[in-house]
Amino acid sequence: MQALHPGIIVASLLGLGLMGIILTFFQVSVSFEQTQPEISSIPATENTPVIAATPVKKLAYSQVTAQSVAHEGGLRVSNQTDQPLRVALLMRQASSSVPAHWDFAPQEGSEKGLSLSLPNSSLKLQKGDVLVAFAQGSSRRYWGPYIVGETPLPRWNPETSEWLFIIK
Repeated sequence: MQALHPGIIVASLLGLGLMGIILTFFQVSVSFEQTQPEISSIPATENTPVIAATPVKKLAYSQVTAQSVAHEGGLRVSNQTDQPLRVALLMRQASSSVPAHWDFAPQEGSEKGLSLSLPNSSLKLQKGDVLVAFAQGSSRRYWGPYIVGETPLPRWNPETSEWLFIIK
């Protein structure tokens, strides 16, 4: 077995270092989210006080179909995060190519969601429209892009004939 040439080792280390500097300069970060929340395993003791809290029922995808193909309808958004968010929409077949966006406070619309509209026309999502949500602030977190009718989110709600976009 032959040893690697020292020049190859030095070039590899310099390349990795340069890549690290570039990623740091542009403040690139990668994060992974769990699909299932962790369940706390802290056992209750006899001395643990019991606090009765009124549970807040948040909007969920319980009655919503998982995948939809050719539905056209409005958009209801629920921000269930503790961060202010911006939701951006790029419509595939819009008369103007300017994307629309809406800003949400933390937990805004978390119970029932908020039905969105456009300033000069009604909002009707169609298959192929693109949704993205960005956290406003220093976290640089984002959700999406989601393509209506092609990705798991947003989901079609047949009861209200609208698309539901819950951000957690």
